[in-house]
Amino acid sequence: MGIFRGKASNKAVEASKVEAARDELIKERAQVAYKAAMDLFAAQDRTASNLRTRVSGIFATSAFVVTFSSSVRLVGNDPSKGLPFPFWAAVTLFAVIAVQGILVMLVLWPTRWSFGHSVYAMVNPSLDDADRAPVNRQLVESLVDGLNRNKVKITRMGWLYRGAIFLLLVEVSVILAAIISAS
Repeated sequence: MGIFRGKASNKAVEASKVEAARDELIKERAQVAYKAAMDLFAAQDRTASNLRTRVSGIFATSAFVVTFSSSVRLVGNDPSKGLPFPFWAAVTLFAVIAVQGILVMLVLWPTRWSFGHSVYAMVNPSLDDADRAPVNRQLVESLVDGLNRNKVKITRMGWLYRGAIFLLLVEVSVILAAIISAS
């Protein structure tokens, strides 16, 4: 009987060692996933900032096109100072610039953005989380949820940016069409 008890206790010790190694591996994976998620948050923030900078440049270019066109007398209402600008073109140009301004505003407008997790919650965990490791699977899953919410917003910002670029091309086309039709 003593032989069997010894084997059983050895198996229990081995099982506890395997369980401890498994727990350590899970903690290590959570740490790696946490680092990757936080790196992705930083990349998403850079992407959003980049889109905001670019869309501001598009709107500035749009303003420059209109200003340049009027300063070299391509656009105007006084026939003595150049060709009169057709009414249809003025209305179209106004609409294009107004819609482009709205697109730019939607990209630049602050939105609820996830930058990661609450540091306060890690320092002062709830009673349910007090016995858990600070970085765990639940934390990583909440970070992934935040990343997915940000991804949707970045995708929307990208489409709005593309729309603003398209409207810049429309703006230039309207001005050129107006110049050609007025001559």
